[in-house]
Amino acid sequence: MIALVKTIYHVRRRHVAQEIQQAEGKPRTLSIASLGCPKNLVDAESMAGRLQSAGFQLLKDAEDVDLLLLNTCGFLRSAREEAEKYIREALVAKRSGSIKRLIVSGCAVASDGEELAKRYPDVDAWISPYDEGFIGEIAKGLFAEDGGDNSAQEAQSSALKILAPEEAAAARFFYHPTRSLVLDDTKRLSLTSPHVAYLKIADGCDRFCTYCTIPNIRGRYVSKPLSTILDEASRLADAGVRELVLIAQETTFWGSDLFGKPDLARLLEALKSRNQFDWIRVLYSYPLFWDQDLVSLFKMEEPGTTSILPYVDMPLQHCNDALLKKMNRRADKAQTEELLSRLREEIPDLVMRTSFIVGFPGETDEAFQELLAFAEKYRFERAGVFEFSPEPGAPASKYPDQVDADVKRLRYERLYAKQERISHQYARKLVGQTMDVMLDAYALADNGEPMSHVCLGRTRADAPDVDPIVYVTGRNLQPGDIIPCEIVEVSSLDLVAVPVDPDKIYVPKDERRKAHERREMREEGGSKKKRAKKRQGRADN
Repeated sequence: MIALVKTIYHVRRRHVAQEIQQAEGKPRTLSIASLGCPKNLVDAESMAGRLQSAGFQLLKDAEDVDLLLLNTCGFLRSAREEAEKYIREALVAKRSGSIKRLIVSGCAVASDGEELAKRYPDVDAWISPYDEGFIGEIAKGLFAEDGGDNSAQEAQSSALKILAPEEAAAARFFYHPTRSLVLDDTKRLSLTSPHVAYLKIADGCDRFCTYCTIPNIRGRYVSKPLSTILDEASRLADAGVRELVLIAQETTFWGSDLFGKPDLARLLEALKSRNQFDWIRVLYSYPLFWDQDLVSLFKMEEPGTTSILPYVDMPLQHCNDALLKKMNRRADKAQTEELLSRLREEIPDLVMRTSFIVGFPGETDEAFQELLAFAEKYRFERAGVFEFSPEPGAPASKYPDQVDADVKRLRYERLYAKQERISHQYARKLVGQTMDVMLDAYALADNGEPMSHVCLGRTRADAPDVDPIVYVTGRNLQPGDIIPCEIVEVSSLDLVAVPVDPDKIYVPKDERRKAHERREMREEGGSKKKRAKKRQGRADN
């Protein structure tokens, strides 16, 4: 069975799917593959919960399933190509009988759904982000043709009612004309490690950057209400989540449609005051709307108190004013530099993550040199580097002065090398320090078995899936724990650490054997000396 039928996870961590208890009778089985960013993962979790309510049972590492849900990304051409690769593999499994039904959902459906539906007619249903709330009814309806299942036939009839009349003939392409995103995650089923969870606080985007098609795919920015977020956070805390990661297309714009102005500080204050988590991490911020109330929240607190981690994720894309204006970024270089300096001054032990685009139309050699100098000056601990990709529907794809592909690649390699050196230097500074490490999962041996004495973990400087990891060796290690560790070594950008608590220090088997032999020799030598003294004492008497 191809690997796709197993639940697909992000690169840095294996997410263990929670089992769904069987409904009355024999439930239909389900496997989920989620591609792309954490925002997509939350969508997949919400759909998993809705499918559970519809009577489907999620299986881990299943060889045969009734339904495979493939949740796609459509942000870049490379993401859409990846989605098509997995669609083709899934269809091979479907033809072999390993998969009975295949649903494809997500952003690629919103951006290229009609073309994909023509290219892959054997896919059973295409569901855009606007119809993910109906996935339970749609999935059950796919099995109505099997006969003998009245509920499935009713679900099919219900699902077809949500389609516009001209779309009903296709009966397999679900793209709701109202373009209203579903922000209800009450039925969400976690697909991540139980101690870490993403919480989507908004969807859509009003930024309209000229290189990006997200507003066309996801629609305008919509904030999830504060009470809804707090209720969802409480459910996650009750389930054992220790690190809460807030995500949106732009987190710092949260509240703009609720209160007339962005007010992320209000949300963070409310979450922090409940003291339900150890760590709260904020991703996808923007260089606007960082007022003093917000800045003051980003600092570590004493253990046992919720910390808004001093980790700022702020994709900047470039620093050249002419290019920022062409990108429609709305924050110029001077504003950005003032903010970066203020964040460094006011947030102790700040770690910053950003992303840069090289080769944007009109980027000259001078503008690129300016970007290199900017990266060197502000020394971001974490950064991603991307080549400009002309996406269909994005205004920048039609701009004149497109940069030659070879020039883009060369600039990418130069900036990537510089940033890797900066990140490596940061990692080397951590050697000898004691830092709290969240243990995510046991490392796997060559035979695929978990090693109880080696865990993969992260410090406060490491967001799940995207940042370096920490290899912790010790005994009594338990994923989900947060333990103080001494950083002892750097491996590329990753760290090697040992627990400060001696009860958790791991001693390799050969070292334990040698220590045991030395102890036996000492004990034997001590016994010989005692016997000699006794003999000497008897002789003296």
